[in-house]
Amino acid sequence: MANRGAPTRPGGSNGGSKICQFKLVLLGESAVGKSSLVLRFVKGQFHEFQESTIG
Repeated sequence: MANRGAPTRPGGSNGGSKICQFKLVLLGESAVGKSSLVLRFVKGQFHEFQESTIG
């Protein structure tokens, strides 16, 4: 399984492939779990009670 926190190579190979990075825009109402979703995907962590993100 690929490390979700690092850039990945197309096709999952390590030799001679270009590294791809992506940006994601996540939109939604306040207090619906956008930051929790990103934290779960990137770091594999989930905090049931998390302070609201400002910014």
